[in-house]
Amino acid sequence: MSDARPQDVRSLPAFDRVQTREPAASRPRSEGRTRWLGLLVLLVLVGGALTAWWLWPAPAEASDVLVHFVDAAVGFAPEMSTTQPEMARQFVYEALGWDVAPPDLPSLAVVGVGIPSVGVVRPSASAAPAEVQVPTYRYEGAEGERAVVFAYDYILLDRVREGFDLPDATYAVLSEPVPVDSRVVDGRFVITWRRRAMIFSAVTDDEAVAERIRQTVAS
Repeated sequence: MSDARPQDVRSLPAFDRVQTREPAASRPRSEGRTRWLGLLVLLVLVGGALTAWWLWPAPAEASDVLVHFVDAAVGFAPEMSTTQPEMARQFVYEALGWDVAPPDLPSLAVVGVGIPSVGVVRPSASAAPAEVQVPTYRYEGAEGERAVVFAYDYILLDRVREGFDLPDATYAVLSEPVPVDSRVVDGRFVITWRRRAMIFSAVTDDEAVAERIRQTVAS
């Protein structure tokens, strides 16, 4: 059988070109196997890249609040050590008059709470610099896993806005039916989710911990 094909095959629609291919059985088996292996490797690589892109989108802008949270998480030292969520909740209420309970996280337990000053921002060009105080919880796991969770709301973001705001993409995700945003900021994993008007951002160095948090808060 000749391998020659009509000259106009290339001009056919893609579906028709597929139909005019010679049957796989007429090609050497080794050639077919090599092509299939190459396709399999390509699919694995593309799938891995798409998964990484979907789970961890582009980094935040330098002016985003998530950058400030990552910086604050590095040196965060709880003002009160406690493994009781209710005591952590009471600490925040007495300090700020804000009733915020630490969220339940998988394989992690709250071990402390504090209200650090996060970032130095200017509400407007003419305003004096102001520090923003944010309820913050530290979590640890049995295997040494760690995460720092910041609690805030839209009112706080609206009040300080300039230089201390969520990325536009995160705002968009928080308005969706499953309001959970995942991204990498300065080499750390940040999961941000919404519970009614309250927003939480968890910062961790451990990708496995971040993925467990993401799956839990998305359910």
